[in-house]
Amino acid sequence: MKDDFKIYLDTLKDTEDLGKKIAKFVKPKTFISLRGKLGVGKTTLVRFIINSLFNKTNIKVQSPTYSLVNVYEFNKFKIWHYDLYRLRTKKEVFELDFDLALSDCTIVEWPEILGDLLPKNRIDIFIDEDCSLNRSATVKITRSRN
Repeated sequence: MKDDFKIYLDTLKDTEDLGKKIAKFVKPKTFISLRGKLGVGKTTLVRFIINSLFNKTNIKVQSPTYSLVNVYEFNKFKIWHYDLYRLRTKKEVFELDFDLALSDCTIVEWPEILGDLLPKNRIDIFIDEDCSLNRSATVKITRSRN
């Protein structure tokens, strides 16, 4: 997979396929940020990533909009799924065990508030929708040069 690419999400199957591709990179210390307007499909993509990892299709992945974080137990690590839309300051994320989550897989919707707390090694996904409701995802894999 290239370090940067754009994929069109014409169908739900396209989103599922992207989730499966992203899941291949998930391991402890993986950080995935998801950006995009409300209702564009961020949580749906997370559902496909998690279900692909668990090799199932029926794990109920809900938006953590109200809980702020949902944790899924995997064999060797956890997946921490955050929604930071309602946070007012980046310091609030530490009340949600963010520092602990970084040793597992961390998936964050609305990561903008994190600013300089974003890990250097991460997968950034921006889901966009045009005026005709056509969706696409731009994926960027960032690695530190150590």
